[in-house]
Amino acid sequence: MIEHGEPLRLAARCLYLQMTMGDHRRGQGLINICRHIVRDGRECVGPFLDETETTCGLWEERPRPGAPGLRGL
Repeated sequence: MIEHGEPLRLAARCLYLQMTMGDHRRGQGLINICRHIVRDGRECVGPFLDETETTCGLWEERPRPGAPGLRGL
């Protein structure tokens, strides 16, 4: 049985997250950019490791493919 409750607030599941490549001349690999109107273009506050939830107040769950939207529930 699957329990339905509050979704995990993992940055990797955030609606506003954009993953992109950084400047290779600066030694940047993959970087995570926030596209929320308040933080647009700044680095995401994360976290991304160890299934740790983020405390970002702008977080909004990314809909899963084929699932009904959150607002439609």
